Amino acid sequence: MSYFSFPRINFSGRFFTDPSTVNNDPTHYEVDNTRPSPWQNPKGLHRFQLRDCLVTSVIGTSGQVQDNLVGLPILTTDMPSPAKIVDLDVYQQGVPTIFGMEVEIPIDSSTRLKGKVDPAVLNHLWWLAVLPTRSWSDSDYGQDSFGGDMNACGFYQSIIRVKTQDWPKQGNSAALDELKTKTVQEDGYYLLSIRFIVDGYRNVPEDQHYQTGRILGALGPVYPNEPRYNPGVRWLQGREQVKTDPWYYPTFYKCPFFLDETRKMLVVDLANGICREKAGGGPVDLGDLSVWVKTKDGKHQLLGNLDYSEFCANTYSHIAELPIKSDWLELVRNNPILLKTSRTDIGDPEIFKEDPNAYQIEVEVRPVRMSGNPGAKAQVKAYVSQLGKPKAGVLLDCQVVSVHGNTPGATVPPSNPGNTMQAEGALMAQSQPTDANGFATITLVVLADPGFRTPLLDGQLYFINLRPQGTSQEFPVDQNAMISCLVWSQYQVNENPSWDEILRIFQGYVKLFPGMTEKVDLSDFHTFNIFSFNPPWSRGYNDPNPGPLGIQNGAIPYYLSREVTDPRYMPVTRDLSPEKILTVMHFIKNLQSGNSYSTPSSTQP
Repeated sequence: MSYFSFPRINFSGRFFTDPSTVNNDPTHYEVDNTRPSPWQNPKGLHRFQLRDCLVTSVIGTSGQVQDNLVGLPILTTDMPSPAKIVDLDVYQQGVPTIFGMEVEIPIDSSTRLKGKVDPAVLNHLWWLAVLPTRSWSDSDYGQDSFGGDMNACGFYQSIIRVKTQDWPKQGNSAALDELKTKTVQEDGYYLLSIRFIVDGYRNVPEDQHYQTGRILGALGPVYPNEPRYNPGVRWLQGREQVKTDPWYYPTFYKCPFFLDETRKMLVVDLANGICREKAGGGPVDLGDLSVWVKTKDGKHQLLGNLDYSEFCANTYSHIAELPIKSDWLELVRNNPILLKTSRTDIGDPEIFKEDPNAYQIEVEVRPVRMSGNPGAKAQVKAYVSQLGKPKAGVLLDCQVVSVHGNTPGATVPPSNPGNTMQAEGALMAQSQPTDANGFATITLVVLADPGFRTPLLDGQLYFINLRPQGTSQEFPVDQNAMISCLVWSQYQVNENPSWDEILRIFQGYVKLFPGMTEKVDLSDFHTFNIFSFNPPWSRGYNDPNPGPLGIQNGAIPYYLSREVTDPRYMPVTRDLSPEKILTVMHFIKNLQSGNSYSTPSSTQP
């Protein structure tokens, strides 16, 4: 139930992010491409922050309630550094992940709700969330309508971990007092579910809201044995969009919904499902948006109308609720739901419907990074349900696809080759049957070195498409049923590397991330040498703990040795293999030990 339950804390405002996109073009990874085009914001630092966000409402057992949290800000703390947003791979830019985000709600000068957010992955991304100004045709859409990121929308769902000793004392907020009694407590933390929708991102420097977009969020309890990074509820599928539709026919994506039988309430999350009138604006006019249940004899029973207004979006994070009569609960529990518009001039009035026969497959964490050494393993969980109920004993087929430009879901033009000469058969995926709670464990195993696509583009990207066993593999699966796995090329750790080898490792980063290079030029030995010795970790970072190989000095080894979830981790793109990182560490250890063979002959320190 996650954020669909109660108490639910809603917030809205804006987000800021400044990713560099020089690395979004596969041709930039060619060695002879020494001056890649800047794309947008080439010196971006990949930060992600909340801006001007306020708690807008609190939902309790009987609906909206007054609570001390309403009107308070919700912030990102930027501790120990601003959170970072990173793509998995140039061929998979559809699962950007936010690492190291810490959020807080300051209740008063001495009390705050504060917690770390597990890495949050973008899900259910769609690019047609804004009504065009001319048509839906590809040739017209790019020329005469807002394009690119401004029209995109998607949602993040993750877990906030609040230290038990840091939870605000009773009496500061009735909602927080109730959340404390309902949510999971694990390993010294209270867990909270967080979902936020992002849309309307402005990537044009002349825009007054440059590098910001709208964010609509909700917090709620976490329950045992349920998905943590997906809603795990029922889903409405949006009406099929046809390119020949008139420009004023809005598009619709997907909406998760939940029948809350305790409150006798149908809870529908509309935030990522309805086309907007303008980027980051209110939903298109649908007249009355009615909810129907389709019975087994094919008849439709009206349940009532949903509030889908912009006010609902800004105040309730576009999560609409509809009371359900007691004698209708069983009907809604066991039969599919439909949403209809009262307008007849914008296409088929049936704009959302539920497929009662389909299995809903939701991968809990969709991006995976793996060593290229044969035998390397990783595990991912997927949740399988039908009509909102977990399905036990379901065996999933795992189709492993090496990704190139023509692969469905690849985020580059079809002309890009993508896969390596030895990519096929290098990765295996197998699934166990779903358990009693609907979870299947998918095990990924590296069978062989996948190679590299160019000397600067390490490893190979794979899509693992999950389908119920026996389902046709002719058509691509939904985003939520696909794992994206980057398998690095096999690399032998070198305990005595030369400076030339270190240069080859960092060559791509120096070129493709000018924002980082402005701070520390990793291709300049003099600079590299200085920041391999300074500062001492105990003084520079108040961290007395030694790193790999016992290293305790140097900014470069410090940031290279952070956990991947740490916002300070280097490289920010998180696409440097552990074996290459350890090779760099050996080079630095040799420098610090005064081994002359580690330095270039022309630049002895």
